[in-house]
Amino acid sequence: MSEPWRLILDKLEIMQQEMTEMKANVATKEELEDIKNNMATKQELENIKARMATKEELEHIKANMATKEELEDIKENMATKAELNEVKADMAKGFSTVHQAIREIDAIVKRLEQNQEQQMQLLLRQERIIDMLCRRSLEHEAAIADLRLAIKS
Repeated sequence: MSEPWRLILDKLEIMQQEMTEMKANVATKEELEDIKNNMATKQELENIKARMATKEELEHIKANMATKEELEDIKENMATKAELNEVKADMAKGFSTVHQAIREIDAIVKRLEQNQEQQMQLLLRQERIIDMLCRRSLEHEAAIADLRLAIKS
């Protein structure tokens, strides 16, 4: 073969190799569709951005959230259900004692009222007796004065 033909064939062979390499490196239409389907669109990215919290929002959330230590402190300071039931039972006992004391005081007050009523009646009776004795004493004094006058005359 002549030299120009050999050069053309060599060039053709080189071009075929380059084409084969390009075919291997170039994605097929199907692969491009898969990539397209798997990639997020600009709109989807904007939606994701809109839904994501900003750094400021995260800092705000952090600032407002209680720490684990704060929650433990709250737990330690809170009464348990058993403790509340115990306090409730103690209060019930205390209430029954208070109710008993109130009933006793009520009975004492009633006796005092009765005693006071009796004392008032006794006092009124004594006042009537004193009044009657005063009248008699005045009558006796008047009678004695009359007798003295009668004796002198």
